[in-house]
Amino acid sequence: MKESEFSILEDLTNKKKYRKGDTILKAGQVAENIIFLNFGIVSSVYIQKTKKFIRDFYFSPHIFTEQESFEKQIPAKFSIICVTDISCHLMSKDNLENAYNRIPNLKGIANDLLFTGFVNISNRLESLLTLNPERRYLKLLNENPKLLHEIPLKMIASYLGVTDVALSRIRSRISKHKIN
Repeated sequence: MKESEFSILEDLTNKKKYRKGDTILKAGQVAENIIFLNFGIVSSVYIQKTKKFIRDFYFSPHIFTEQESFEKQIPAKFSIICVTDISCHLMSKDNLENAYNRIPNLKGIANDLLFTGFVNISNRLESLLTLNPERRYLKLLNENPKLLHEIPLKMIASYLGVTDVALSRIRSRISKHKIN
């Protein structure tokens, strides 16, 4: 993209900062904005009664939202919660359409990003269906080594679909294998 096109995007977004633990989007609300994450980590979370299930993590620089809610203007199925303090830009659906009209190649870029997101979710589903928890953990560490330093282990356990006790056992086994 050209510098002038980045300037258009800057004008069509609102810069926001959120603190660790803040909810950007609550399940049941309509996703009014697409989020351009400049700094920090957020998670998408399903909440059922008192239990939280981590759907995914997003690291800067990343663009995301609850896509179905944003596109169809229906209630979101999951919440978006800050794992760390974050800085981001928010863009409304109307402003996104405005950007598409003013920046001819933006729709192609958006389609590429959407496809990448689809592939990531597809790979996550494949991992959940075909790998045991230890292999999922090792794959996660290989793909995102900064996770251990920035995300609480309880959240990583939820993302992997295991309890924090099971994750502790997995980590212990792995560390014993590294020593031997």
